[in-house]
Amino acid sequence: MSAALSDIAAETAELRGTRRPGGLVLHCQLCEAFYWLMPRLSRFHERHPGVEIRVISSLAPLTQAVEPFDVAIQTSGRACGSARLAFTASDDVFPVASPGLLESLSLPLRPSELPDFTLLSHRVVPQDWMDWPDWFEAVGLPLRRGASKITFDSFPLVLQAAVAGQGIALGWRRTVSSLLEDGKLVRPCCEIVARPAEISVFRGTRPGNHRETQALLDWLQDEFSEPV
Repeated sequence: MSAALSDIAAETAELRGTRRPGGLVLHCQLCEAFYWLMPRLSRFHERHPGVEIRVISSLAPLTQAVEPFDVAIQTSGRACGSARLAFTASDDVFPVASPGLLESLSLPLRPSELPDFTLLSHRVVPQDWMDWPDWFEAVGLPLRRGASKITFDSFPLVLQAAVAGQGIALGWRRTVSSLLEDGKLVRPCCEIVARPAEISVFRGTRPGNHRETQALLDWLQDEFSEPV
């Protein structure tokens, strides 16, 4: 009886557009959740101390989400289903590597020298984000045939391999900025590829929580607007 009454109360709150038990559900791509969102999330709680957020991280696109969400963040162009685009944010893509890998070299390197090292690659099917052939094409160079590569199915693994000195990875500025600041990674060359709409933020189909959902969207837009 108690459980049934609780379910009825939750459904009534949804229909009224009021707060839903359990707070907001923020579905976030794993890498952005770990490297970008978590260091900033306390600022949202400072601005909205009464709003509870449950973060769900995932490698899969939004169409494979296992439960409804209020707001979602993922790379632009990935399948999003019925989620409604709220806004996009820019990012820059450039190579990164461990300082130890490059310590005997004079920096910056030319892009044509990068394939002298092992290239660390995040490969999935479909390939929803930039990989080395795309990056070299964007800077006006072909990727040398026979270049040594190690592929991973998770971008955090790519970054950890780069920190460990196993090769050179592509880094997204918003994701790798803290690793650069801490000196765990450095930029071996000056070239970047600017992506003006690299990240998409969506409003989900989960009912209720309208005011709190908008508060979260407004805060995310402010955070993404800050220079990185």
